[in-house]
Amino acid sequence: MKLHITFELNKELDKEMALAFLDNEAGGVDFSQGVTAPHPEIKNIKEKTEQERKEIISGYFDRYYKEHEKELLDRVEYFHKDWEPVESKFIEQINKIFKNPETPEGKYVGYLSIINCNPRFLDSKTFQIFYKHRAGSNYVTSHEVLHFFFYDYADRNHSDIFAELKPNDGIYWELAELFNDVILDLPEFVAIHNQTETKSYPAHEKHQAFMKKLWKDKSDIDNWIVEAYNYLNSN
Repeated sequence: MKLHITFELNKELDKEMALAFLDNEAGGVDFSQGVTAPHPEIKNIKEKTEQERKEIISGYFDRYYKEHEKELLDRVEYFHKDWEPVESKFIEQINKIFKNPETPEGKYVGYLSIINCNPRFLDSKTFQIFYKHRAGSNYVTSHEVLHFFFYDYADRNHSDIFAELKPNDGIYWELAELFNDVILDLPEFVAIHNQTETKSYPAHEKHQAFMKKLWKDKSDIDNWIVEAYNYLNSN
């Protein structure tokens, strides 16, 4: 399996996501806080009209990217250097979990972001990372790329369950996030991202014990997908 992650800036995507997440909540998280908390200068933006929001975001992001250009470019380089030594270890673990998969087609680019929302884009296999993320770039990269492989595997091997479900909301989204919580907490993945304490979505915490025990009992992705889906469907 071939896999190589690169990191870049993408200011226009950042503007687009900032606007989108101003009115987004999921799993008990208000994502608008990820836009405004790092930037108190725009803390009142939700009170503005849609057109005013666009103008504020565009102007503010243009200024911020210009004033912090060196810092942002330095972080791009740092993310590269941080991920490069662990990429082969990540591939090794992905092969074990997903039974030697083919790499889903896509770009595999992490775009640095000045907002703390960190979305992933399944179609292009790209994602955003808040450039000051507390968990570190390797954790976010592991989290988002794991999503790409999980959704691809589930679609290919369990279409009877997922063919009619939307990946970005509802039970399919919950399942993918809970899978990441389980897998990224395993010692072999902690050795990659170096985070021993990570936060899950508040609404998912009640499912953690069951999901982790389910993996510990058999450590088989096919069994976990079916049993975890059935559990969520009845709880």
